[in-house]
Amino acid sequence: MYKLAFIGGSIDSIAGYPHFIASQMDKRFEVVAGVFSTNKDINQKSARMWQVKNYYDDIDTMLTEQKKNIDAVVILTPTPLHAKIIHKLLKLNIAIICEKPLVSSLHEAKEIEKVFDSKKHFLVVTNNYSGYPMVRELKHKIAAGELGEVINIRLKMPQESFLRPPKSVKYPQKWRLEENYIPMISLDLGSHLHHLAYFLINKEPKELFANYHKFSKYNVVDDVNILLEYADNLSGSMWLSKTALGSRNGLHVEVYGTKASASWHQENPEQLEFSYNNGQKTIIDRGSDIEMQPNPLYNRMTPGHPAGFIESFANLYNDIANALEKFYKQEPYTNQYVYGFQHAFNGIKLLHAASDSNIKKTYITLH
Repeated sequence: MYKLAFIGGSIDSIAGYPHFIASQMDKRFEVVAGVFSTNKDINQKSARMWQVKNYYDDIDTMLTEQKKNIDAVVILTPTPLHAKIIHKLLKLNIAIICEKPLVSSLHEAKEIEKVFDSKKHFLVVTNNYSGYPMVRELKHKIAAGELGEVINIRLKMPQESFLRPPKSVKYPQKWRLEENYIPMISLDLGSHLHHLAYFLINKEPKELFANYHKFSKYNVVDDVNILLEYADNLSGSMWLSKTALGSRNGLHVEVYGTKASASWHQENPEQLEFSYNNGQKTIIDRGSDIEMQPNPLYNRMTPGHPAGFIESFANLYNDIANALEKFYKQEPYTNQYVYGFQHAFNGIKLLHAASDSNIKKTYITLH
């Protein structure tokens, strides 16, 4: 069992609880230390809630005292704080598990690139939607050619949170209303869509065209459309919104091929829909004869007992534990489900280029 320290992830954060539960669901990790919040009272309450005895009020003290006692640090702070913490951990050669997105800007990503060494550093970024069994099933079917040649991929992540914020949490947080060159909505939601597109088709776009809108009272970009052009005449699109009334978290993936198309909705994650070129339509789930079925991680309960967001996160943490094991054996730690610095860097480059396109009102070539 690997020992983790959390930076961020307090009881009043959105990310803390999912990461805490998912990391320990299958007994691969244990949280043994943390700086959960800059608020001392919330920090203490979080440590008590998580039953973590080693909690600290500052990061440096924790790292000094716990460096030899931990196997990795999970970064769960607001995105604008990631870069400084990453540099600190890389300098100390401490393994890093970072909540998406990696950083806030292309400049920050390039500064990390200067010091990151894949041979001595462990850095992975968590995008948990690819942990859903049906998304992984779709990846396998695409790779096996069951959809034929993929000609179009369309991804949507509409939410209503800037017009109708959830009452269960304090939203939006101040840092989500910071307006930088890459809008926070793109960092927050667009990083997921970039990851899912690459996860499924294993390609990065060559060109893009983007336009931004501001529909809410906050005067920040809250609606983004991006057209994508890939090699081999493959096209795609992304739509991100926080002003789409009726969409709680309407993550939706559509992949169109010459033999079949597939559709997956995160709000109905157990089902994967296919339409074939003979007119037949099929819906599969975990009870079907599928590629992912034999793995017990995808069947913590029998079909018909829906697995969800936390379970998909736990699947990813299992994959990260496998990667960490290889890293400590000084073996290559990449695998088809764990993504690190280069993938996250490519996502930041795409989102930066989208802002270029929105300003210049033209297609931008990605390098």
